[in-house]
Formats: sequence, structure tokens, C-alpha cells
Amino acid sequence: MRSAPPLPDAAAGEKPFLDHLEDLRRTLIRALCAFFAVFLLCVPLTLRGWTMRILKRPLAAATAGGAAATLPTLAPAGGFSVAMKISLESALVLSLPLLLLIVGGFVLPALTRRERGLFAPALACGAALFYAGILFGYFTTLPWALGFFWGFNRMMGIENLWTINEYVAFASRLLLAFGLVFEFPLVVLILVKAGILSRQSLSGKRGYAIVIIFVLAAVLTPGPDAVTQCLMAAPLLLLYEACIWGARLIERRAG
Repeated sequence: MRSAPPLPDAAAGEKPFLDHLEDLRRTLIRALCAFFAVFLLCVPLTLRGWTMRILKRPLAAATAGGAAATLPTLAPAGGFSVAMKISLESALVLSLPLLLLIVGGFVLPALTRRERGLFAPALACGAALFYAGILFGYFTTLPWALGFFWGFNRMMGIENLWTINEYVAFASRLLLAFGLVFEFPLVVLILVKAGILSRQSLSGKRGYAIVIIFVLAAVLTPGPDAVTQCLMAAPLLLLYEACIWGARLIERRAG
């Protein structure tokens, strides 16, 4: 009596769907554990004031130290909520490369050999661009924006009574937004490498790209003001032009 033929998944050497779900569950648990471990390291740094001093330094530079030392809170638990918010966001920033490695370990088996060779450089480039965006916002855009709004309020005869909650929300969202938008060149160049985009399409659709960039800046900036939107859109426009030159180099090597 002939034996039954093997199932298609077994013959192809592929995992069943439920096994993929189990791998995804384990990946998510590892990512959460890694994030929680980094969070536990960030909490004492925040409680000792180290992270707060770093976050308030752009405000001190923008206001000549006038506001950085006296940022009040209007809620009884305001200090605690700010400390937890800073710890969570610091853990997100610091654990990003580790989280990408964990998630990449789940995706890597599904990639071809050529795609696996590009995975490590893309991962390193993505992490570098993310931190470059945060540093760019920290040393340039955030102090400039704070100084502008501080001076504008005084010019209008308005007293600056910024609370620690409002300042942390403004600064952290701006810095995280810059970290995210600096991933833009990597995404574009990956699409160029895959043949989905080209140098001609990027240069030909420049007008549409400018509109999309300003819409993206309006969504990501912490306030509904045109100043911070323009401060974010300006480097994005430069990065878009850099993508066009990068696409030209990729097409030359491929051709």
C-alpha cells in the first residue's frame, strides 16, 4: 500500500502558518523585554536629573539660562509623569538598534541572499540617520525655535511661564520627529535600489515632493505654527535633493 504524499509545506521545507505566528510572538516578547530592560536603566538616570539636564540645555542656551532653572508644574503628580515620560522616550531612543536587530532576526529568513547582504548596512545606516536627526534637532532646530518663541512672546508683552510638562512634550516630540524624518533618504534609496523609483521620477516629481514634505512637517511638528514646520521642512528638502544624487550614483553602478 502506497504511503500518502507529504504535505506541500513539508515538501517545500516551509514553516506552517501557526509556526510563523509563534515566531512573531517570541520576537515581540524579546523586543518588549529588551525595551523594558533599557527603560529600567533610564529611570535612575532620570530620577538623578541627568536626563533632565540634557533635555533642558537647549532651553538654557536659547534664554540665557533664564527659564531652564525654573520650569514649574501645575499638577501634583506632574514631576512623576514627566519623569516617566522622559524615561520611556529615552528608552525608545537608546533601544532602537537592539529592537531593529530583534525584528530583523524575524524577517531575515524570508530574504534572499542578496537582500541579506544589504540588511546589515541598511540597519546600521538607519540607526545612524535616526541619531543624526535627533542630534541635528537638539543642537540646531530646538534652540532656535525656543529662542524665537521666547523672544516673540516678550516682544508681544507676554510673560513666558512655560511648565515642565509643556516643555518636555514640545522638545521630545520635536527631537523624535527629526529622528524619524531623517530616515527619509534611506527609504527612498531602498526604493531606488529595488527599481521602484528612479532619478528621473524623483527629479520630475519634485513639486509634489515639496508639498508632501510640508504636509509631513505639519503633521510631525509639536505645534501648529509655521516656524517649526519650516524648520523641519528645510532639512527634508535638502535630504530630498541628496536622494536624487544618491539615486544617480546607484543607477550608474547598476548600469
